[in-house]
Amino acid sequence: MNEPIFLSREEVLAIHRLSLDLHGGLDGLREPGLLDSALMQPEAVYFYGQGDLAAIAAAYAFHLAQNQPFIDGNKRTAMGSALSFLEINGVDTARYDGTELYDAMIGLAEKRVDKAALAAIFRRILSA
Repeated sequence: MNEPIFLSREEVLAIHRLSLDLHGGLDGLREPGLLDSALMQPEAVYFYGQGDLAAIAAAYAFHLAQNQPFIDGNKRTAMGSALSFLEINGVDTARYDGTELYDAMIGLAEKRVDKAALAAIFRRILSA
């Protein structure tokens, strides 16, 4: 696998703003350090864990959702960032089942889905 293109902080902030524009919610960053920490994790998955695209996408979704860096829209921004990461790396995400991904993010929030399970969902959809 070629080295993936990672999302910048500015791109994730733009995804967050778009999510709020489309679905509402309070704007604001709760804690900048939580955002920065979440955005370091996908690169760590790749550079230190040799993770594939699915594992990296799961790292975006998992750590943004778990860290809760925004006042509102954390899960939406998390999934939007994961899907945007896949798109900029050549994956057509239009075929993804939105219901399954929604359920996965709710499961993540309820601690029923972990990062590995989320990566497995992405991996299965990628291979379909």
